[in-house]
Amino acid sequence: MRFLLICSCLLCGAIAATINAIAAVVEGEPITLYDIDELAKTDKVSKADALERLIDIRLRDAKVKELGLSADEYEIDARIDLIARRNNLDAQTLKEALAQRGTNFDDYRNEVKEAVLNEKLAAHILAGSQIPVSQEEIERYYNANRAKFSQPREIVVIQYASKDERALRAVMQNPMAIDPAVTTTRQTLKSGELNPRLLAVLIQTPIGRFTPIFPAADRMVTLMVREKLGSDPKPLGNVTAEIGDELRANYEARSIEDYFAKAKAKAQISVIRGYK
Repeated sequence: MRFLLICSCLLCGAIAATINAIAAVVEGEPITLYDIDELAKTDKVSKADALERLIDIRLRDAKVKELGLSADEYEIDARIDLIARRNNLDAQTLKEALAQRGTNFDDYRNEVKEAVLNEKLAAHILAGSQIPVSQEEIERYYNANRAKFSQPREIVVIQYASKDERALRAVMQNPMAIDPAVTTTRQTLKSGELNPRLLAVLIQTPIGRFTPIFPAADRMVTLMVREKLGSDPKPLGNVTAEIGDELRANYEARSIEDYFAKAKAKAQISVIRGYK
């Protein structure tokens, strides 16, 4: 018994040492061995890569603190509502979709908070910068990435419809279930004849998965995507704005990356425990 107690104490001591042991200090903020181990497991990366990522995170956090940036509960709620609306969902349906995907809603809120803070920080870094994108650049990018700017010619779906939304949600959880309140119809939809918003949702929905529920006449409807057939290029005119936004986003990402590379070179970083 005494031997087991000693082993238990030694084990607890080893765990505490791992949690408390400092591997690096970035602008006065510590990174522990435990932090590195957890990130390496979560992101499935080496401990060396985990340490580098944590250094970058601490640098970002230090800059956010220096600038006094914050994201309050109202901003987070507003952003979640915006995400839901863009996906033709309400907040409750979004929560259910996240749960279906195995994502904890509190974790999702934290992700949204970090995204809001990152946007505010990026806005500060890019303030006053002009990033023009020429038509020539857009055309060159379009021609080099035609496969990216294509869409299926036809999409085969199974339509699930019901006046009882709860019955519809139950069938979405178990598509093999038979419920007389839910009717199913197999359809082949031509992309060129669809509402652009519905087409975008269908393209984003993986095969074998359901779209969000949406109203249709006097019923509620969801579509399970079964097949995506053929491929047609989208006309350049239809994707010019999208490509311009993507190119600007790429330029902005490189500018932010350069900014933090310079900040990292000047920052007070002390690595106590390195990895190869």
